[in-house]
Amino acid sequence: MAHMIDETTGRPAIAYIGSTPWHGLGTRITPTQARDIDFVRVQAGLDFIVEARGIAFEHNGAWQSTARGQATVRTDTGAVLGIVGPSYTVVQNAQALDVLRPAVEELGLTIAVAGALQGGATGWALAQLPQSVDVTGTGDTVNGYALFRWSHDGSVGIVGDLTPVRVVCQNTLNAAINSRSQAAVVRVRHTASAERKLDEAARVVTKLTESLIATGETFTQLANYRLSAREVVAYIEAVFPQDGDKLSDVVKARRSTVAQLLESGVGAELASPGGVPTAWGVYNAVTEYFDHVRPAEAASAAGRARANESALFGGNHDTKRFALAQARELVAA
Repeated sequence: MAHMIDETTGRPAIAYIGSTPWHGLGTRITPTQARDIDFVRVQAGLDFIVEARGIAFEHNGAWQSTARGQATVRTDTGAVLGIVGPSYTVVQNAQALDVLRPAVEELGLTIAVAGALQGGATGWALAQLPQSVDVTGTGDTVNGYALFRWSHDGSVGIVGDLTPVRVVCQNTLNAAINSRSQAAVVRVRHTASAERKLDEAARVVTKLTESLIATGETFTQLANYRLSAREVVAYIEAVFPQDGDKLSDVVKARRSTVAQLLESGVGAELASPGGVPTAWGVYNAVTEYFDHVRPAEAASAAGRARANESALFGGNHDTKRFALAQARELVAA
């Protein structure tokens, strides 16, 4: 497979409303349909069952089994999604999404994007919070999104990370980083009763909203910090460091592109009012590069998909997180 998006059923396992980072892939649904968890699950390619099955192996012409592990198997395709411990209990996609049902139906969350990756081994849903924040003094607005993800290979339970999105250009941003926490993360418990589920959903929404407000305050601090030309250069060089003894053409081109985006990228006039570079402006130049420019540079649809996935889940996401940490260091200095 050329990218992580599950296509084992013959179609990309993604459903979305409006525009998404996965341009041209998946099934577009309406905002009303996005509030129907069961409809989203089907359209997102998450309507399959996973079973934990015993492991057998051949030795000297005979088959033997082991009680030391299990294989998680997708029943519709027969694909082995992972090898897990003997006490592992499968959480179905329907159960994972059902955790969000009260938040969607009662508390105003909207499922903006959902889908399956790696043949179905990972499921995810990007949910928009009912609140946004303004970056004070800029006119810039950031919508609150939470990325919920779960796995069938034992790598992660059900977790939610705050993933804000800048409205003017749909850049996916990172949660505020401080000395006590690397990200705003919630872990959702499975609860039996509808009342307890609603309480859990309310707790999750409240925690994510509080994290969004704190993140907005961080973004405002960045917007109020003006950079000298030397600081801009040092920042970009730190985010795109030299690899080896010689500066590669790739790194040189990336540095140049981000410098241009600082001056003329989408919403640059908001991130750096009056044309004066700010820490908020240069951080957004980095996120715009990875969210929009890097996918556009790809020579194929598969390349664009990999770039989009990396911006949300992979190495490019990690670089954006590092870019925010570097920007915060400027402000704290």
